Amino acid sequence: MQRSALWQQIQILKLTQNMQLNTADEREREFAQWQLDIGHGQHTDESGNIILPDHFHCEENTIEALIQTIYPGITYPNPPNDQYFAKCTILASRNNNVDSINVDILRQFPGEVQTFLSADSIKNNNGEGGQEVLMYPVEYLNAINCSGLPLHKLELKKGCPVRNLNPEGGVCNGSKGIFYMLPE
Repeated sequence: MQRSALWQQIQILKLTQNMQLNTADEREREFAQWQLDIGHGQHTDESGNIILPDHFHCEENTIEALIQTIYPGITYPNPPNDQYFAKCTILASRNNNVDSINVDILRQFPGEVQTFLSADSIKNNNGEGGQEVLMYPVEYLNAINCSGLPLHKLELKKGCPVRNLNPEGGVCNGSKGIFYMLPE
């Protein structure tokens, strides 16, 4: 029951059109339709496993082949266009798999690595005359790797895609950018 007086002023809108199917790109439209079909139980075998179309398969079942299939030409000095990384993404179910794939991609990316380290302490002002005490060992803080927190050691090369650059500054989840070397 809606008790607020504002409900009289609210118009309820319902989404009725799948915008993924509204794209001009035929391949995107076919993929969106394929995803919808899976949601309706199609494209599966008798065990419920999803059957991928042939064009989804890599030549080999290796991470290297996956990277080359998703990002062909990654070893070139400049990606083909500014949407090179925005159009295709490799998904993984665990952070350590994501980190491993990112290391493999960065290794193939041309250029010199620039390394950034996180802060390695958390201060505690516990009221004892303003004395700040280290609450956790540095090794523990540097080993934390969980969703939503940056890695302790971030390695980038010029042209690499980056996400979540500055949440405090309004660049938040889902934001993407391209890393350029910092001035000396």
